[in-house]
Amino acid sequence: MSQSVPPPYYPNTGYQISRVNPIPSGYPNQPYGAPAGPQGPYTQQPYPGMSAYPQVAYVGQTGVTVQPTVFVAPVQAAPDYLCYSIFTMLFCCLPLGIAAVVYSCYTRDANLAGQRELAMSNSRAALILNNVALGIGLTIIVMANALIFTV
Repeated sequence: MSQSVPPPYYPNTGYQISRVNPIPSGYPNQPYGAPAGPQGPYTQQPYPGMSAYPQVAYVGQTGVTVQPTVFVAPVQAAPDYLCYSIFTMLFCCLPLGIAAVVYSCYTRDANLAGQRELAMSNSRAALILNNVALGIGLTIIVMANALIFTV
């Protein structure tokens, strides 16, 4: 950076260029064709997000495209009620328990695929089947106990 500046070239000896910089800020003069306007670090650009000088693509030049950052919020999975389904299948009502297990598995598959609406409808069906199977199972148990103890 401590190189000496070469002497200026003057093609016409009758024309003299002053070596004193007329700009009081200390910055060098702008070359020919530079846009006129306010100079300094706080100039307003024409559009937000766009540079003041448009970039021109050259032949063979590859461009870089910057994608915006996307934040994905985690989706809460629908409950599958698989343990409840297995319990009702084993201890309450076998046919409704099997159907509840099937819907519980469908709910898990839909949750993994990201299909929220399908997972919610399958979860609701599994819960209804489990509750009905539990009700039928409790009714049968209570009626069997009443029949055994009354005889």
